[in-house]
Amino acid sequence: MQKSNVVQMLGRKLTVAYFTSWIFVLLVSLFFTNFGGAIWNAAENYMSSAILVALYAVPAVFLYGILVSSLIEATFAMLKVKGSAEPMVSCSLHVAFGLCYGIVLQSSLFSIMGGGAAALFFSFDRVIVPAILDLKMKNRVISFIAPVLLFVIIVGAIYATAPPKPPFTAKDAVQFATNTIARFPSKEGVIKLQIEGYDVEQETEVEETAEKETYKVVFTERWRKREESGFYQIIYEVSRGSLSARGGSGEHPPYLQTR
Repeated sequence: MQKSNVVQMLGRKLTVAYFTSWIFVLLVSLFFTNFGGAIWNAAENYMSSAILVALYAVPAVFLYGILVSSLIEATFAMLKVKGSAEPMVSCSLHVAFGLCYGIVLQSSLFSIMGGGAAALFFSFDRVIVPAILDLKMKNRVISFIAPVLLFVIIVGAIYATAPPKPPFTAKDAVQFATNTIARFPSKEGVIKLQIEGYDVEQETEVEETAEKETYKVVFTERWRKREESGFYQIIYEVSRGSLSARGGSGEHPPYLQTR
């Protein structure tokens, strides 16, 4: 291939990789999203999924995808492969190398996704991108912006169909805190236990703070064994998705230290 043809081909492949990455990320991320379901933060979950997929897909498409597609096209040009069978053979090779990407990573999921991305890459390369590059500059710019607008529309649609954010209650705060300190009661109150001969009381308390939807969760543990007794308390400030220690007193129970 002549140098000018190589430069032209690489420029086209970069454009193909741009559109392939966008569409692949947008489509795959939809599988991790509930439309109109019971999840109030579905739009946030979709954006997180899109970022996660992009971290894997974008480097793979721009590096592996462009390299493989360019080598296939250059080889076909050298061997002067033409005719009606050429697109089918080329597409099959693209998909085969896409499947191999998952085999190298020892993941059937990545094989399926790689094959799908390769088919998408080939389709953009043969049909859509040449049509875009033939457009006038203004329409070409709009085409490049279109995936970004589509992303915004999808996020907006998910946000519009999701239920409103529920209030973060004291019960929610206790449940969130007991995911960290699992040995205490998962709701307000006291439980009595026998641990290694110790009579143990574990108590969970929750109090509202001056800040909206922010609570103080207090875990208290008391123990007694004959003449030996003790006390331990730790305080957490809990809000939606946040847990911060706010001091404590006493000493750790002896039956925990021996484990």
